[in-house]
Amino acid sequence: MQQNRFTHYIKEIDFKEDQMHHHPIIKMYVEKQKKKMQEAIRELYEDNFWEVIPIVLGIDSKLVLLRELLVIVDDFDFDDEQVLKIVENDYRYYNKELCGYSINDSTNKSLIFKID
Repeated sequence: MQQNRFTHYIKEIDFKEDQMHHHPIIKMYVEKQKKKMQEAIRELYEDNFWEVIPIVLGIDSKLVLLRELLVIVDDFDFDDEQVLKIVENDYRYYNKELCGYSINDSTNKSLIFKID
């Protein structure tokens, strides 16, 4: 059951193959992140929930942010390495900004902001 939900999630967030064809480094990064997420979910138990969930949320933020950046990447003439640098620098703040907070703002105590 858990595998089916993961597969469904991955399909929802999946990247277009023609888009990935032009960004081979990003394609490898996406595959690595998917694998890391799948492994983290597989290892998720009650005893390690608080250690693993921030990792899963972080990977989710990376993938969602990357999808958004790929829409505009060609407009700014960024190469794959530049895009991935942005993702790695900004993913921890992605949910915070989605919720209307600035990077330096304190947030409500919510699991959504606990990202590794």
